[in-house]
Amino acid sequence: MIQKIPADMSFFQILNAMDIIIVNREFCKDLGEQYGLDHPDILQKVLDEYNVFDKIEDQKEKAVQKACCLMVGLVFGQPFKNGNKRTSLAVARVMMKAHGYTIEGYETEKKQEEFYNLLEKTMLKMEGDPTIKTELEDYLRENLIKN
Repeated sequence: MIQKIPADMSFFQILNAMDIIIVNREFCKDLGEQYGLDHPDILQKVLDEYNVFDKIEDQKEKAVQKACCLMVGLVFGQPFKNGNKRTSLAVARVMMKAHGYTIEGYETEKKQEEFYNLLEKTMLKMEGDPTIKTELEDYLRENLIKN
């Protein structure tokens, strides 16, 4: 399923918990899944880490780090009852677009499946695994292109 990215991304200059909650709630509603924020502390921790990357001057690296932070934090941390992978990917793609980047070839089903499998693999890693974030970082560094 190709996720549409809003044209106006000015709201993304400052990402807050409610932005992510709304995205997750909409996914759950659309798919008839139960919504629930089981771990607001994890969501806040992800956002706190996300904002640290504002200091990075290289725009591509900033997009990589922020996207990884969102995806790893939401996928591995599982703050929501349902839709953590979908939410992480949607929010990260909007953030990357707001920074002028997109995943090369993401409009193809093959690329989407490849990326979703990477997120699934991330979710199944053990805490403390040094590759939790590095595989995703490497993938984005290789596949992010300017809009």
